[in-house]
Amino acid sequence: MELDELFGILQPRALETILSWIGRSTNPQLKMVLELAATRLASAHTAELIRLIGSDDEAVVLQAIRRAAALKSAAAVPALGKMLTVGEPEMRVAAVSALTEIGSPGAMQMLERALIDEDREVRIVAARAIGARNTRSALPKIEAAIKGKNLRESNLTEKMAFFEAFGGMCGEGGIALLDGVLHTKGFLGGKRDDSEFRACAAMALGKIGSPKAMESLNKAANEKDVMVRNAVSRAIRGTAT
Repeated sequence: MELDELFGILQPRALETILSWIGRSTNPQLKMVLELAATRLASAHTAELIRLIGSDDEAVVLQAIRRAAALKSAAAVPALGKMLTVGEPEMRVAAVSALTEIGSPGAMQMLERALIDEDREVRIVAARAIGARNTRSALPKIEAAIKGKNLRESNLTEKMAFFEAFGGMCGEGGIALLDGVLHTKGFLGGKRDDSEFRACAAMALGKIGSPKAMESLNKAANEKDVMVRNAVSRAIRGTAT
């Protein structure tokens, strides 16, 4: 009851102080009380929450972003979208996660910006989110990344994130591209695609799982490259289960 009375008299501006303390406190009990207070204030004063997403205090910003995600606040989408262009990498990752949690059409449209972020981790989180949400409007950007040079030169984690998203959304229309990556020379850059890229294409074909996709996979069942052959085998088994 005392806490209810306290929360009832807190003013919107108290949210900034509370969020700051959440990020800095190491006391679990205090943190629980602060979390409860922050949730009540943020849900009652959306404008203040949005203002704090643009704060100069990174601890406050991070907590404000997390609060917007927990509340699935559609009103916070523009501020989160702006964070994708001005925030530090940690803040941009948090903004991507928040937009994913909100999940509105506007939020997912904002999320597409992160697919070309300069930070790899931001791009990976965005690609995974778009794939999980089946955001088909982002398919052209995912396809452009697969055809581009930058993804070919990235690490396996990012390649997998983009190919998984593509395989989950492209349907029959994406098989020609994936078949080309898996099988042919010179399809995307004048030389045979590297093992990781080809293995990711096999994985994406497995996600499609249609007879035509299976035909492409079966043609590579005896591939000499061990990484590619293993990926093809897993894709075929996954399709059959």
